[in-house]
Amino acid sequence: MAANATVPPPHSRRVEAWIYSVLNPVMDGVRREQFLLKSGNLSWRLYSRGFEYLAPVAQYVDSAQQPNLEDFLEDPENEGFEARFRQHDHALAELETATNRLFDYLLHWEPFSKAVSNAYQEYVATPNGSDLAASTMDALTVTKFVAEYLINKVENLQQHYMLNGFWSENRDRFRALFDGAELSSQREPFIQGSGDLSKVSDALSIQLKEHRRRLCTTFDIPAAP
Repeated sequence: MAANATVPPPHSRRVEAWIYSVLNPVMDGVRREQFLLKSGNLSWRLYSRGFEYLAPVAQYVDSAQQPNLEDFLEDPENEGFEARFRQHDHALAELETATNRLFDYLLHWEPFSKAVSNAYQEYVATPNGSDLAASTMDALTVTKFVAEYLINKVENLQQHYMLNGFWSENRDRFRALFDGAELSSQREPFIQGSGDLSKVSDALSIQLKEHRRRLCTTFDIPAAP
């Protein structure tokens, strides 16, 4: 971290920029993380093989405000946050790796792929499955989406989703496989990773709030514009 012996004055516009363009958006992003992690919906997407709403800290800051993030991390007034942000991003990367491995394993795990394929064949043979049968979604594609829904602990799909009826009828049997003992060794790193990121996010949320309060008090700046 670069040395900076100059202490910002009261009502400093630099400190305002730290609070408004760095701390506040990062706090919002971390709060959303906490909610998703505690609900179990990680917003993981099979096409991107990543999380839609969990992101490295820098991505919570608007691209136009990246210079303020750099200034924030380099100034001694904010000592320790570079390491805290790095810890967060490492935990996030570990969870993403564990999630992708679990997804890949599910697709090649015969009890799971066979169960989804059988359920698919049964469903498209019924009147309720006519739309799915007429779609471009085959058994493999459905298997991928089922794996995504299980990873995200999806309970119900909205009515407009093609797999709404299929998922509603078969969710419990797929969940039983996913939660079963046979998958425990593959599931454990995913569970551990989710728990680790949740702890890091909880701690970071407290640290960010306390630091914002200190900056606001020290430099006589409101917490929002």
